Amino acid sequence: MPIKPSQIDAHIRTSNDKIAARRLLALKNRLSDGTPARIPATSKKFDPKLTETDDNAEVVIRQHPSGLSKIRLNRPTKLNAISFNMCDIISQAVLAWENLETSKAILITSEGRKAFCAGGDIRDLVDLELQGRHEECIALFQKHPRLNHTVGSINKPLIAFMDGMIMGGGVGLTISAPFRVATENTIHAMPETMIGHFPDASASFWMPRLDGFLGLYLMLTGRRLHGPDVYYSGIATHYVQSKDLAELEMALEELASKTSEVLELHDINAVIDRFSVDMEEKELPFSLGGNSWQAINRCFQHNTMEKIVAALKEEKVAVSWAKETYDLLSRMSPTSLKLSLQLYHTGANLCFVDCMRLEYQLTNLTLASKEFAEGARAALITKTAPNWDPPTLEQVDANEIKKRFFDTPIGNPLQTLLEGGNFIEYPHKPFILPRCSEILDVANKMGHYETVKYFMNIYNGKKGVKTKVVSVLNK
Repeated sequence: MPIKPSQIDAHIRTSNDKIAARRLLALKNRLSDGTPARIPATSKKFDPKLTETDDNAEVVIRQHPSGLSKIRLNRPTKLNAISFNMCDIISQAVLAWENLETSKAILITSEGRKAFCAGGDIRDLVDLELQGRHEECIALFQKHPRLNHTVGSINKPLIAFMDGMIMGGGVGLTISAPFRVATENTIHAMPETMIGHFPDASASFWMPRLDGFLGLYLMLTGRRLHGPDVYYSGIATHYVQSKDLAELEMALEELASKTSEVLELHDINAVIDRFSVDMEEKELPFSLGGNSWQAINRCFQHNTMEKIVAALKEEKVAVSWAKETYDLLSRMSPTSLKLSLQLYHTGANLCFVDCMRLEYQLTNLTLASKEFAEGARAALITKTAPNWDPPTLEQVDANEIKKRFFDTPIGNPLQTLLEGGNFIEYPHKPFILPRCSEILDVANKMGHYETVKYFMNIYNGKKGVKTKVVSVLNK
């Protein structure tokens, strides 16, 4: 059920978290006056004719008679990695559906349960860079941020069944969807700092908008999150058992068949809620709640990598977590870590489309860098540990990173396929669980029992709310 504007008034008035209060106020205003979450997107260039693909294609495009438009990633032997041809096919389909009156919502699924999408297929990029063909490489890569911007800027409701591993380009394809369904098979990660790159695929927009400094923690470490934590962290909006996805898809078809209009978000949400798992009954707590979440904020609140590392070494409460996190960071490219830290703080103040432009600008430079060449060699060719240069954080000049990558615009900026994406706040907050900061803020005024009751009330008993609140409050 949708959240009612009146239910969040008290929290807005009493919140000590200014960011949380500002976002709750924006949410209340949208719910009250019906203002759309996005500025309407208009297409610059596209083929309005929808071209369906056959069942053996690497991406299957279908327009169901009900009006539910469908995209199925179909490269299970390649972990459904998105090829550049797939970028074009999906972009064209999404743009066509955006302007097709009989298209009522878009559903993205994948073949197999091992991987929803393990990212973009970067081998072609590596080959081109090794041959010194950088201009061709970056022109080819542009297909990915254009696709991410397209799916993030359309007005048609987008639903993603994230059943399996999801990384990189798979995250970019789904993270802007109003509805992102995780399952017990979901494994989420953005491990780009491990290959001398940086988390892209719109990460510069959504990671700074996760709770506290959770996004920065995930951005720098590449930490893998499993299904329940993907849901609790706000990366997913719902948690459904994999075996129920087929029935959920049919329920969405039935919903679409009952109207001639584009599906309302609250109606889609209500259908997915019917299939959502009772997290308390299944005993699926939030592993990053309690002491872990507070340790993430203590250690990752700093604005330099050196201070973050020092905080991890000095952590006295979540000691094992701090050691594990320090070990993860030690494997990453020092250059990528400092670049990603700057990207996180820069993206926090940019709108969605400007984040996509910035990511493309950075990629234009990183793909030609020695760090990416070394990371790709180690990960894809020799399967050995990379030799980073410089090898330590102290030898990487953060000011030089900012000057080289951020302060000097490239001559060939990103060419998007449509106008739109000018929103600064995350537009689909009503469908995710409450933030840890909001929970703690209320608990400081009400006590634990009343805090659980409060959030169960304003979220209308949404499955997972009680378990997350309890996980956050438990030390």
